[in-house]
Amino acid sequence: MAIRSQILERLKTASNQGTEDAALALLALRHSGADPTALLRAQHRSGAWGEIPSIGPPSAFHTALALLALRPFQYSSVRTAADGAFKWLSDLRGRESHWLWQWKFRLFDRQVRFDPSKYGWPWVPGTVSWVAPTALAILAFRAWRRESPRIAPAVDMLLDRACPQGGWNAGNSVVFGVELDPHPDFTAMAALALHDSIHGREKIVHRSLDYLATRLNTSCSPYSLAWALIALSAYGHRGSGHLRGQLEVGTASRLTALPNRVLGIAALALEQPSFTLGEISQ
Repeated sequence: MAIRSQILERLKTASNQGTEDAALALLALRHSGADPTALLRAQHRSGAWGEIPSIGPPSAFHTALALLALRPFQYSSVRTAADGAFKWLSDLRGRESHWLWQWKFRLFDRQVRFDPSKYGWPWVPGTVSWVAPTALAILAFRAWRRESPRIAPAVDMLLDRACPQGGWNAGNSVVFGVELDPHPDFTAMAALALHDSIHGREKIVHRSLDYLATRLNTSCSPYSLAWALIALSAYGHRGSGHLRGQLEVGTASRLTALPNRVLGIAALALEQPSFTLGEISQ
């Protein structure tokens, strides 16, 4: 049995341990009788999702991921849930968007290098913008074809915070005058968020794709390989074929030990072609 088929069979019976598990498993099984009810029940009254249902604060990353997972299921209950989630996302913004924080970062807190007028989404309310939740929120708005004035500054934020040599770290690219190293997962997410815009042709994006192909050339991390494969495939990058082979081997060797979030994103990456998260899928 092909490794992707084995992954899907395991996802049908394995227990989910949080929103990321549930969302990525649901999306991977969207053509195999998946039921969104459990994910819908985990939604907060605010319209958001948290990392763990009923525990901890609402999270922009997990809310956006839930929206992406629900997109193929066009039931009235799903559309109602999506309306609440998009309202919550639309009202949430990085703390640096406030004039007082912009003043602080421009005049006093000069140890990090970024433009505070370019903001996206924080992980949780009351914090500054971060790459992963901003990238996933952009993908969610795009997948649902929701127009929003939040998209443009969020895209600008991703470009502003790219590492000078290519790629993205979790948040800032330079701290205390030191250039931070990029991280594969965040790089892949940011590249995907920029794919369907004019900025997908920016040199920094293509340097980032080259970084992914080189950095993960010998990696055995299925989670990082899957995100990178999805991003490279979206752009038609020549390195995608090698990473696909790496992902198949890395997943097969640990199939029964991997959590659903890893199996789910691996299954999506191993589709032919790889599922790009921002596409419209029924």
